[in-house]
Amino acid sequence: MTPMFFAVLATAAILGACATEVVRRPTEISPSSASHPLVATGASSFTLDSGYSRSIAAGTEFMELGRIGEGRVLKPLKAVFTVEGAHMHEAYPVESGGRLVGFYLPVERSFSPLSRPVDLVLERKPE
Repeated sequence: MTPMFFAVLATAAILGACATEVVRRPTEISPSSASHPLVATGASSFTLDSGYSRSIAAGTEFMELGRIGEGRVLKPLKAVFTVEGAHMHEAYPVESGGRLVGFYLPVERSFSPLSRPVDLVLERKPE
C-alpha cells in the first residue's frame, strides 16, 4: 500500500468524523405577554439529530419569550442552552402540548426541530 492510499484514508476518516450542521428553518416570533416564571418539574433528556445529547434539569426556570408556529419559546433564566452540530448555537426550548419539540435559535431567528420530541412538564413557579 502506498503513502497516497494512507493519505486518502486519513482524509476520509477526518471528513467522516465531522459533525453535521444543525437543521434549522427561519421563523418569526410573536412576543408573549406572560410575566410569570415557569419551572420544569422533571428532567428531560434527549439526543439532537446531530448525535449530541442534552438535558434540561428539573427545577430549571424559564420565562415565556413568545410563540412561533411550532409552540411557545421558553427563555432560560439561570442557564444557557446550546444545540451543537458543526457549530454551537444558543438555543431556547420550544414547548407544545407538554412536549419539547425543538429549539428557537435567537441569533439565527430560526427553529431547529427535534425528530424525537420528549416530555417537558412545566408549572408556574410559586411566588
